[in-house]
Amino acid sequence: MFTPTFSPAPGHRTTVNFATATAESDRTSERSTLVAWSQSGYLLASVLFTVGVLVQVYIAGMAVFVDSARWSSHVSFGTTLPIFLAAMFALALVGKLPRALKLLPVGIFALFFVQFSTAHRFGSLVGAIHPVNALVIFWLATVAVRRAWPLAVGRPPSPETETKT
Repeated sequence: MFTPTFSPAPGHRTTVNFATATAESDRTSERSTLVAWSQSGYLLASVLFTVGVLVQVYIAGMAVFVDSARWSSHVSFGTTLPIFLAAMFALALVGKLPRALKLLPVGIFALFFVQFSTAHRFGSLVGAIHPVNALVIFWLATVAVRRAWPLAVGRPPSPETETKT
């Protein structure tokens, strides 16, 4: 193995092992690639989740204003949305995203429990929370997209979207 020796300053000897330096550089670039892909994946999952929430509201509108048989579609589609939250959380961990982007899917998932528990409370004050909670879920989904966007495209976050890690 070739290990050159050079003296950067008089009296100091430094040995450089190119094989080790190259291996470490490859691991760093692999990790950086994995982090970058995870950050992009988080953005994609958060965009898909946000669009999914809009579709869910549209299906509810169809059930209210067009055909009440659409309620079953609303229920079944709503049970698929938390899959995106699980993906967002996993990708946030792998992508080394800021704490806020790790906690957003967890908080939204908690709001899904509120959503499920208020779904069949027609004619009560508790049932009235269901559409308001949907608005909060949508708002938090857009916050996730807005905060993930600069990180996924490689720009530093602006001061208004910057979060503490």
